Amino acid sequence: MRVKLAVVADHANASAEGKLNILGIFDRIMVPSLPAVHPLLYLVVQVEAHPAERGRSHPVELRLHDPDGEAVFDLRGEVVPQGAPGEPIIANQIIGINNLLLSKAGEYTFVVFVDNDLKAEIPLKVTVAELPPPPTGGMVM
Repeated sequence: MRVKLAVVADHANASAEGKLNILGIFDRIMVPSLPAVHPLLYLVVQVEAHPAERGRSHPVELRLHDPDGEAVFDLRGEVVPQGAPGEPIIANQIIGINNLLLSKAGEYTFVVFVDNDLKAEIPLKVTVAELPPPPTGGMVM
């Protein structure tokens, strides 16, 4: 199996037809101070399986490491590729992460293991910075 796509986004879903919809891909978060809590993000991982892997279980592990390399969280599951013979086998993994605690500034990294083999790394930089003020004024049409 190989990872075709791995991103962090504001929102993601898969349609009934199998279309992967991703909104607001990002690789950095600015916070006014630490610790901070990011209310919601989506980790989106699309894997492609070889036809010989159809119907076989493959362990998947997703981890987030902080800037010091410490694991913030660890999710484990499995993917069992399904599909018609002769067609590409694609599996979309969409993981919503609520209230992510960010305790340090620097480079966080999501890592994706399939069959205990590192397949992808997704960086997420956390920066402490003064956030711009919200817009003020009249109506927008």
